[in-house]
Amino acid sequence: MLKNYLKIAARNLFRHKTYSLINILGLAAGICVSTLILMFVVHEHSYDRFHSRHQDIYRVLGEVKMADNEFKMNSFAASFAPALLEGIPKVADYVRVLPTYRNAAMADPARKDEAILEKNIMFADPSFFSVFSFPLEKGNARDALQKPFSMVISERAAVKYFGNTNVIGKALLYEGKHLIQITAVAQDPPSNSSLDFDFVISSGTYPKLGESNRKNWENGGGIFNVYLLLNAGESKELVAQGINRLDALKEGQVGLKPQYTLENLAEMHLGGAFNDGGNSKLIPIFAVAAMAILMLALFNYMSLTTARATQRAREVGVRKVVGATRAGLGRQFYMESAMVCAVAFVLGLLMVFYLSQPFYALLGLTIDTSFVVSPSFLSFLIGLLALTALVAGSYPAFVLSGFAPLEVIKGRFSGSIGGVGVRRVFIVFQFAVSMALIVASLIVREQLSFMQRKELGLNKEQVLSIPVGPSMAANYIPFRNAVRQQAGVSNATFANAGLFKGYNMFFIPNKITKKDISVVQMVVDDQFVETLGLQWKTSPTVTTGRNQTLLNEMAITELGIKGDPLGQEIREGLTLDGIVKNFDFSNVQHGGKAMMLSVAGDTTNMLRMQGATRGIMYVRMDGQADMMANVKAIGRIFKKYDLEKPFEYYFLDDAFNETFKNEMRLSGMFSVFTVLAIFIACMGLFGLITFTTETRTKEIGIRKILGASAAGIVGMLSKEFVVLVLVSGVIAMPVAWYFMSHWLEDFAYRISIPLWVHFLTITMMLFITLLTVGLKAIHAAMANPAASLRND
Repeated sequence: MLKNYLKIAARNLFRHKTYSLINILGLAAGICVSTLILMFVVHEHSYDRFHSRHQDIYRVLGEVKMADNEFKMNSFAASFAPALLEGIPKVADYVRVLPTYRNAAMADPARKDEAILEKNIMFADPSFFSVFSFPLEKGNARDALQKPFSMVISERAAVKYFGNTNVIGKALLYEGKHLIQITAVAQDPPSNSSLDFDFVISSGTYPKLGESNRKNWENGGGIFNVYLLLNAGESKELVAQGINRLDALKEGQVGLKPQYTLENLAEMHLGGAFNDGGNSKLIPIFAVAAMAILMLALFNYMSLTTARATQRAREVGVRKVVGATRAGLGRQFYMESAMVCAVAFVLGLLMVFYLSQPFYALLGLTIDTSFVVSPSFLSFLIGLLALTALVAGSYPAFVLSGFAPLEVIKGRFSGSIGGVGVRRVFIVFQFAVSMALIVASLIVREQLSFMQRKELGLNKEQVLSIPVGPSMAANYIPFRNAVRQQAGVSNATFANAGLFKGYNMFFIPNKITKKDISVVQMVVDDQFVETLGLQWKTSPTVTTGRNQTLLNEMAITELGIKGDPLGQEIREGLTLDGIVKNFDFSNVQHGGKAMMLSVAGDTTNMLRMQGATRGIMYVRMDGQADMMANVKAIGRIFKKYDLEKPFEYYFLDDAFNETFKNEMRLSGMFSVFTVLAIFIACMGLFGLITFTTETRTKEIGIRKILGASAAGIVGMLSKEFVVLVLVSGVIAMPVAWYFMSHWLEDFAYRISIPLWVHFLTITMMLFITLLTVGLKAIHAAMANPAASLRND
């Protein structure tokens, strides 16, 4: 029986090639994109679950209340974790991890001049490879990080520096001065790991790298993330209560008294306190979009299959007369649907193979092949195939198997039994989804464009940003002067933090309420305002040569400073010297903040005080000069004055654009969703208008003989679809407006949704509909009526 079902299904596929091709291509496209999106969704939810004991591993967090602000902290003193292990029996082990939040130089000692800036570097305890499930290719996990100046490197790093993985016993030069021996080689961390590393240096190395590191280690500086391995089944709430009661921690960090909580390792990536929230916001949107696109393709299939019901009706009638049951016919039509779905699924997976890299490049993601072939994801694919076949075959099987045999054989069968009303619902759904996606895509693009065009209060164009550190301190002044003298350079300045990268914060009491107000602080030199194009509200009487304190207008308001502000003491030891107009220095999505610029007269000393951190030199370039030639020239100057670190740079406008990365992802994805939704809807339309013209061929011939014009026939065939598009618009526009209005509420600066977006969307869909339907309708209207009536 199964063999017979397969033969009938194959015969029907090949007999009606056009419909088969439309069905298979539509389903394959929907399966391809929904698989790609759901691969991303499943991958995001799989983070850190590959660790064998992920359910028992927790990160320690602290929450501190300062003024009316609550701050979470995830960095603790070196002595913090050992105190927990000693004081709380429920803790089985701990790992202290210090990720390096800046690029650091690594080099083969034999090629010191070829140092490479690396970002995936961390310091960790010897227990790192026993608590976490990162397999070692070579070396012993227990001993690899026991000694100072030892480290474990990834396979990709070993190949990168030495060309192979037989590197145990070799050494790399860290930051131009510290030789660190390789004691083991780890497999590359999977793409769904929150802890991504190429170099894991022993925690005992950290205090030996310099005086500032030693002081941080010994004096309780908050430097390490702390991960606890609890005994199996222990309650994280009880352990957190034990931490908060522990006498050894009463003083907290730097005099603060945090409230400690625990966060499970598997929750860090999406629900964690320190993730950027970008992917966690995108995941539900993408998941809904993936299912909507898959449903579009499935509805398209069901609509075309039931539309052809009249051509299968006599077959069903004859089969029932000779004894076929409705259940048996249902199984047959399910088998046909399953065959179409299987072919479409294979084609869809081939499309996934070829499109996955550009698709994830659009999202800025990496997904390992090991994840794609993992049992969990393969099980997901099998489930998706089963769901597709089940849904795709359900309605056609129900409709086609339900025909009454006597009515069909007597010729009393009506095409309306094939589900005309349901097909109309399918079309309305397809076009409503397509129109909602168009509206969403246009609004996302408009908001993104609005933020990119917004006046920031500073000039970010043609600004080169060069990270500099303590190794440049002795030579910073001659380096800066040499850069300023370079042709094509207008000016250069220094700041201790990167604009649009992050900032430091401290508290100043309000003059009136005495309540502490959070103020962002940036230490800069006396050329900062001029070089970055900031505007003075009230300029200082002397602008160079001494330490000064500047506030922006928002800080003046929030601190309650009244009267003539210049010369007023804003806190003990700080006198206000000038006021700059508000400027955006962080993510414009969240609006402006009160800010203080501390102008340092001695930049060299400021660099020395930065310790292990870095500052940024901003170089204002002449827009008429050859930008890349100037960058190369500045790089040569940099290497002359800093022998320890490679030259690195970025452009300030790129840092600004990076703050919109999630919005840019969303914009790109909506564009993909929209194009695919329109493609599927158009394929369905084309199939339905093809079927409509076939079933009304004789009617069209008679109308032409009776004098109907080609335009009238085209209008007759198109009218129903135009009405359905307008109905779709009435449904889609309010829904899209509602959801996009809520999305825009997350932005401090946002657009109002323009009416032209809705009109443009409806006009665009009407044009696409008329183009799709019109091409086939014109062909039918221009056909020779004698040919259509010849057999009557």
